[in-house]
Amino acid sequence: MQPAGRRSGARPDDRAVRYPPDRGRRAAGVEDQWRPGEVAGGCIHHDNGHLGAAAIDRAEERKVELLLARGYNAVRTSHNPPSTAFLNACDRLGMLVMEEPFDCWNVGKNPDDYALYFKDHWHDDLAAMVGRDGNHPSVILWSIGNEIPETGTPAGVETARMLADALRRLDDTRPITQAINTANGPDVTRADGRPDQAATQFLDVAGYNYKLFAYERDHARFPDRVFVGTESYPRDVDTIWRRTDQSAWLIGDFVWTAMDYLGESGIGRSDLATPDPSRAPYPWFNGYCGDIDIIGQQKPQSLLRDVVWGLSPLELAVQRPLPEGASERMTPWGWRDELQSWTWPGAEGRPLSVAIYTRGDHVELLLNGKLVAERTLTEKDASVAQIILPYAPGRLVARAYRAGRRIGERMLETAGVAATLRLTADRSRLRADRDDLAFVTVEVTDQAGRLVPDAVHVLRSAIRGSAELVAFGNANPRGVASFQQPVAKSWHGRALAVCRPTGQSGRAVLTVESENLRPAMISLDCAGR
Repeated sequence: MQPAGRRSGARPDDRAVRYPPDRGRRAAGVEDQWRPGEVAGGCIHHDNGHLGAAAIDRAEERKVELLLARGYNAVRTSHNPPSTAFLNACDRLGMLVMEEPFDCWNVGKNPDDYALYFKDHWHDDLAAMVGRDGNHPSVILWSIGNEIPETGTPAGVETARMLADALRRLDDTRPITQAINTANGPDVTRADGRPDQAATQFLDVAGYNYKLFAYERDHARFPDRVFVGTESYPRDVDTIWRRTDQSAWLIGDFVWTAMDYLGESGIGRSDLATPDPSRAPYPWFNGYCGDIDIIGQQKPQSLLRDVVWGLSPLELAVQRPLPEGASERMTPWGWRDELQSWTWPGAEGRPLSVAIYTRGDHVELLLNGKLVAERTLTEKDASVAQIILPYAPGRLVARAYRAGRRIGERMLETAGVAATLRLTADRSRLRADRDDLAFVTVEVTDQAGRLVPDAVHVLRSAIRGSAELVAFGNANPRGVASFQQPVAKSWHGRALAVCRPTGQSGRAVLTVESENLRPAMISLDCAGR
């Protein structure tokens, strides 16, 4: 189908998923095309970390590369259409997309939000989205909204019908979903206790936010309904994917979130006090609930996902030492304050909590060559073994076994004092145009080249030649220093410098230095267009 007015700038390839036209047999149609676990998804917001909302081509491409490297094959563009550069990257690199235009309809969530304009502009905005993005083969699902307050009410049902009908007139080749978060609300149960399909009757795929508990219940009530997890908590990853792998009617899940983002400050934080899941006070400024942090580094929660998705047989992390008598509490999106570190100066002899992530059935933990603990795991452990042991510097080694056979080993080694800086660019050869970027990771290491995991140092950068510094900062969700200055601090031993070609061919040289550390330099070649 090629509706009038659709732009043809996107690649008109066959899409990754074809969908049958028989709307009366939605469940059979979807199940014929999707298999359990196929949609391994994550929600993302629109920003590019320290670059803000700038949708520079290379920044959008890198975002997709980072997600693919962590095993994602799908993203949900919550809750707005993405940039064309992002969809181009998804087309080219092979990332599936659920595209979503609305975070509210006629009932708003915040003062001055889109609810003020929905009535007059929804159709034009929907048509603009499909007209611009309909030829992108990466787009496999349209979502008509996220956590809509009027979901399931008579007015909400009518609006859902209106949106779904309009979408099918614009594009009858893709299934339609909605991200529904009403707990035990009208999408599953009527006032008299009987099941009701009011909120999902116009959808091809029922999207559930944070309703892991409801899948089996609602499948029994509505055996023809096909489900997708449109949002989920990171800590539920093991349970979600065991269930998805066993359920042909559950086509996958989108975690909240795949990457950290600006705003919704601190919803993924942990604290020694009971955290409030609402926004954290200043100086929190990013959500801090992603698998990948704001400079592109893997966070501890992503280690468990690596294990669950089969990217790794075993991962190892250690919780930061807590004050005596204290405990760590987390928001629903939060994670323990863990690092891949066995460098905890001052904590000698204190008990530390070690997390071993594995789908194995038995683990061993060795400290300085001596077996200090072992555990047998069952499905109830959700792929996590927690072991407490006193800290002593040296080498911490975890081994995982399945049916008596070793399947993996990981080692953490105590680092020495910070001695030098190391620069690593994602690419050292750039196009000499303003759509390209180099992302340069700055690391604080000891004399042996090991990352010093908790190193905090003031870093000073300078660049000369055919590129300029456009962002410089770290992943600290409370680090509110400017991202556009040549000075930044390391956090967890790292920072990120983003360099942009000036448009002239030539070479650029980035230098970073810090007091009492050996400086580092890296060259970037800016070639022709």
